Amino acid sequence: MVVFRIARKDHIQDLSGRGAELFGGRWNAKGIPALYTSSSLSLAALEILVHTDKNLPPINMAYAEVYVPDSALTQKILRIPDDTTELDYGSAWLKEKQDLMLKVPSAILPYEYDHEFNLILNPQHNEYKKVFIANVHDFSFDRRLY
Repeated sequence: MVVFRIARKDHIQDLSGRGAELFGGRWNAKGIPALYTSSSLSLAALEILVHTDKNLPPINMAYAEVYVPDSALTQKILRIPDDTTELDYGSAWLKEKQDLMLKVPSAILPYEYDHEFNLILNPQHNEYKKVFIANVHDFSFDRRLY
């Protein structure tokens, strides 16, 4: 399966999860590496825009088509228990290193919409060596979006 990642050109080749490790994210605490990807390029773009200062549009961007073995894909989007948070669940999942990929809903889209989703990749999983970048392309956001 191919998943998508958008990042600055100088970071697009980095699949280490180091950025998420340094800054944390919705599904990982600081200190725990994770690679955030999306099932579609359009959702990857939305995920970037929702975290971007509208007065400072993203520049020097690229997108990567990241290959992940089909066997790593779980069939259902995760629904976490009511008594935990995405951060706690994701951090524990990453630390366990049981699975290569976790299929999670986007905070931008309703939970019921399961045609597009985000995928968290675990760089510490022993099968991560099978993940690679298939293609990289320049990417720019249409000015009408900001």
